[in-house]
Amino acid sequence: QSRIISAEIEYKKKNIQLINIYTPNGNPVDTEKYEYKKKWMDQLIKQLKILSKKNSNIILAGDFNVIPDDIDCYDPAGWAGDALTRPESRSAFRSLLHKGYADALRSLNPTGVFYSYWDYQAGAWQRDHGVRIDHLLLSPEALDRLEDVGIDRAPRGLEKPSDHTPIWCQLKP
Repeated sequence: QSRIISAEIEYKKKNIQLINIYTPNGNPVDTEKYEYKKKWMDQLIKQLKILSKKNSNIILAGDFNVIPDDIDCYDPAGWAGDALTRPESRSAFRSLLHKGYADALRSLNPTGVFYSYWDYQAGAWQRDHGVRIDHLLLSPEALDRLEDVGIDRAPRGLEKPSDHTPIWCQLKP
């Protein structure tokens, strides 16, 4: 139900810890799946605290399965109560921000509407009924080097695409 892979890479003579995650979805919320999601996110936060003592240049990327705010969802009322919008899920995401990580997309685009996921059903892609659940969270040192960030919608429009589309960032040397 979850994945994490990490690598340290050298970029412009700086070591960057790149961590890619897939956070459990957590649905349905009245099952052990939601409890597992909450515990998994708590463990992630603890591990990042330890890791940040070794490397202050961290990029945490991937499918967080969290819609941080209503602006990140085409239909907030329709998603109410879902594991992706539950207060506990949003709180865990925000605790990463309170620990110094920054949402790269919102750092440069605080008010725009951006989606990274569109369900395969009901013409969600064609109707732009998406949600933003894929994120790049940057440590303060990485954020200082953030030059650009975006979501590449083009792959989602291809034949037989993933229901997710890439989020990317560019760092200054």
